Amino acid sequence: MRLLANKRLATRISIITTAITLIGMLFLWIVVSTNTASMVKNHITNQMTDAVEARAAIINEYVASAEEYMSAFALGDEVRQLLLSPQDPTLLARAQEYTEAFASVKGIFEGLYIATPETYVLTHTSQGAIGITTRSGDSLRSFQDTILAQPQLTNLGIMKSPGTGSMIISMYYPIFDGRQCIGYVGAGVYASHLMDALLNLNIRGLPDSEYVFLSADTGVYLYHDDDALLNTKTTDAGYLEIIQRLQTEDGTQAGTHSYRDENGDNQLVVYKYLKDRGWVFMVRDSAAEVYGSVTAVRVVVGLLCAAMAAAIILITLLILRREGRELMAVERAINRLGDLNLSAGVEPFYGRQDEIGMIAETTNRVCGSLRKTIDDVSRILGEMADGNLAVDVVANEDYYIGDFRDLFRSLQSVHANLIRVIRDISQVAREVDTSADQVSTGAQALSQGTMEQAVSIQGLLSNITDMTSQLQDSTVRCGSAQELVDKATGCAAEADTKMDQLSEATRNIDRSSAQIVTIIKDIEDIAFQTNILALNASVEAARAGAAGKGFSVVADEVRNLAAKSGEAVQNTNNLINRSIQAVKSGTESTGLAVSAMADINQCVQSIKKLMDEIAAASVQQSEMISLVETGIKEISVVVQSNSAAAEKSAAVSRELSQQARALNGLIRRFRI
Repeated sequence: MRLLANKRLATRISIITTAITLIGMLFLWIVVSTNTASMVKNHITNQMTDAVEARAAIINEYVASAEEYMSAFALGDEVRQLLLSPQDPTLLARAQEYTEAFASVKGIFEGLYIATPETYVLTHTSQGAIGITTRSGDSLRSFQDTILAQPQLTNLGIMKSPGTGSMIISMYYPIFDGRQCIGYVGAGVYASHLMDALLNLNIRGLPDSEYVFLSADTGVYLYHDDDALLNTKTTDAGYLEIIQRLQTEDGTQAGTHSYRDENGDNQLVVYKYLKDRGWVFMVRDSAAEVYGSVTAVRVVVGLLCAAMAAAIILITLLILRREGRELMAVERAINRLGDLNLSAGVEPFYGRQDEIGMIAETTNRVCGSLRKTIDDVSRILGEMADGNLAVDVVANEDYYIGDFRDLFRSLQSVHANLIRVIRDISQVAREVDTSADQVSTGAQALSQGTMEQAVSIQGLLSNITDMTSQLQDSTVRCGSAQELVDKATGCAAEADTKMDQLSEATRNIDRSSAQIVTIIKDIEDIAFQTNILALNASVEAARAGAAGKGFSVVADEVRNLAAKSGEAVQNTNNLINRSIQAVKSGTESTGLAVSAMADINQCVQSIKKLMDEIAAASVQQSEMISLVETGIKEISVVVQSNSAAAEKSAAVSRELSQQARALNGLIRRFRI
């Protein structure tokens, strides 16, 4: 079966059908040839048995007729009268005439004669045999003690005639007068005539069969085609086995016997035991010849089976060829379906009730389902590609059957996740825009405050310079100095307030910067998740093949937007980090300025308290004013630096706000 695994269906069916047909025909040939051979063997055996039975009957009838003729001749008055008066010439002449006439009428006697108990021939069909004595001595005594002992016919079987050399059946009939044997009648019945008649009755189909007569008692050949074997004891192993079987079984039915002769050839013998006569009539022939027709029958049956198998295989191949073309058409349709070519091309097979029709109908249904499903997926992805995320995904839910239910659930999940992601991005973009506006407003306010502080510091520096120049006239202008001190006190208080506001604004900038960092981190996470979502969408679009091209474009746009957002966030993050560093520096400077303003306030208070001592401490005041002047100059530098940082922060905030508006613009392309 492994050999057939990769074969086409028609090829597998052809191979299996051929194999089954060949095996079936082989089995049929074995069964039919075996049965036919058995029938032929039985027929031939029965034919031989019938032939043996018929020939045995002919032999028995022939011999019985000869015995009847012999008995009829022996019971004639001429025979008895002659034997009672063998010297009477008249009786002798009449008996001779009777003998010749009887033998002439019957025509079966090779020789017929009348003889005395001493085997002296009185009459004979052959004139040359009259007056001879056939036996003497022990042979005579044995003849008298056996054959002439009882008043009954004795058949000695077939032998060669001493006079003519012909094969005869030797018979003797003793004639008794009371209890005394007065002579006998002897006859030699032609056995060769019988054999010729038997041989002319050839067994059909066995022209080389051999007929044999054997004595069942002695195993001597009574008849054989080879005259040299007549009256000799057989040495044939098969014949001896049959004689031994007959002596053991003592049956009279015709039987068969198979054996291997001295040449190694199988021989078949059919025999008939003529028990009353002690003869065995046999017909022998070579088993190869006897069963030659069996081989012929096997060959004929084999040829018929081969022809039938060839016809069945040819018809099967023709049918499979026609069915194979239809199967190949269905196969091509299924291959096109495997390539997602939904034009089935099996319309000619619609409506059929066989397997091909069922496959065609199923293929058509599959193509229809795929076409509806693909069209609906294309509709959904097309709408989403156009930015319409409000597309109705469940409108054609019944199109998604079987394993396509997973695709439907995936579409629903993608649609819902995409809507959620776009909404989250939109929300974060709005928050970023709002925060950017707030940062921009704060930065602008900080810049304005620092500019005002710079102006104030410049005015203070100018006043301090004037105070330094006027120290020499402090005594004279003490009143004016008092006013200036009051004014300085107010300015110092105002400067202190401004410095507190500057410090608070700096802390607000620091907190806003931290919030901006958090927002930028969220934007980075959103960009990263959007990029992952776009990557997943690209993978799903690649799986969908040609039907997912539109969705792939959308995924690429989202991924590009995510990349741009990430890049913008990175840039913003870098700018914010620099702003944070500047703000931290401004905060430190502001702290110093606050501390300096505190010192200024303390100095002004001291000046106010010590105004009366200004004249005396003018030198000391001059030194302190110099210190104040130096501190104010430092404050001026810090304020100017804070002003530049505030302007940069405002510019970054404006850029972040523009990017947030751009992101909102891209998001507004999607209709949720």
